[in-house]
Amino acid sequence: MPSLDSVVRQVGDFVVVAFLFFGLLPIFGPLDNLLPLFGFDAPSWLGFVLAGAVGFVLLWLRPLRLRLVVRVWLVGLVTTLTYVTLFAFLELRVNALGIVIAWVVGVGLGTVAAYPPLWRRAESRLRVD
Repeated sequence: MPSLDSVVRQVGDFVVVAFLFFGLLPIFGPLDNLLPLFGFDAPSWLGFVLAGAVGFVLLWLRPLRLRLVVRVWLVGLVTTLTYVTLFAFLELRVNALGIVIAWVVGVGLGTVAAYPPLWRRAESRLRVD
């Protein structure tokens, strides 16, 4: 029987991977609006598969750390906020180019916000000694 410490560590790793997955999921949300404009009937699980694939590649290339999960959540949050704001205010429901631009701007802003030098600078300002 495994020790309690081992079980707690495995549950913790599972929770962190789940947070990583759900942080990646909003990055692929715009596909639901974009693919039907090109005539593709995208399955509802496409975003889940893409988020899982990207998460697998991230975990294969980098060790699983909470800092990585927080950065992924930041990219997902900024992507969602930017995309939804531009989608609603610019009425991009039938404009494929507008959807792609809003998506790229959202992912770009999220990536810049999670860029390690900017992240370290913000972390050093928020750190209490």
